[in-house]
Amino acid sequence: MLRERYLSMKIQSALKVLALLASAPAFATAPSQNILIENISFKGTGCADNSTASVNIADDKQAFTVTFSEFAAQTGPFLSPLEGRRNCSLTLDLDIPAGWQFSIASFNFRGYIGLDEAIVAEHSATYFLQGNPQQLKFASTAKGPYSGEYVYTDNIGIGSTVWSQCGVKRALNINTAINVRNTNKGQFPNASGFIANDSIDGVIKQVYGLTWRQCS
Repeated sequence: MLRERYLSMKIQSALKVLALLASAPAFATAPSQNILIENISFKGTGCADNSTASVNIADDKQAFTVTFSEFAAQTGPFLSPLEGRRNCSLTLDLDIPAGWQFSIASFNFRGYIGLDEAIVAEHSATYFLQGNPQQLKFASTAKGPYSGEYVYTDNIGIGSTVWSQCGVKRALNINTAINVRNTNKGQFPNASGFIANDSIDGVIKQVYGLTWRQCS
C-alpha cells in the first residue's frame, strides 16, 4: 500500500540568519544575538496530535525536527476523497533580539510523488506573522504520469516580505498543505497517486532563511 510505504517521514528544519548588502538603505547585517526557537506547536490532518507528530528543538535553539507518521495524501479508485489532502500548521514562538525585526527571505521543501496519468499533486506553503493580516502563499503543481523526488523552492523579494512588529513578540505560523486528485475519472477511473513530504531517504528539509532590519 502506498500509505504504508510512505507514511513514515521526518521533517528536519533549520533557521539561519542572512546578512543583507551593506549598501542597502534602511537595512543592516544580522544582530550578534541569535533568534531562538522557544516553543513549537502543531495541528492539522497531517499532524493531529502527539501520536502522529513529535517536535525536537536543538540544544542551541537554532533548529528543530518534526517527525510525522501521517503526513501523506493519496488518491485511487477505492479511496475516500478525504485521503487526498493533508495539512500541518506549525506555530513557532520566537525570541527575537531586542531592537530588530525579521522576515522570511527563502524556504525549501523536498518530497516524493508517484502519479498515474490524469493525477495532479500540489504542494503549497503559507506563512504569516501573528497579529499581521497579510499572508504569503506559494504553490507548486506536478502532473502525472510521474514518479520521483520533488523540490519546492521559493525566494521572497524584500519588497514582498512581511516584517514582524518592533518591540512585540510574535509567533511565526507556517501552514504546509499537500493534495492529490484525479482530473479525468471518466477516462482514467483506476488511476492512483500519492504525494508525501518526504525525500528518498525519509528526510526532508524545510530551510527558512531570515533577513533583518533594525527598528527605528
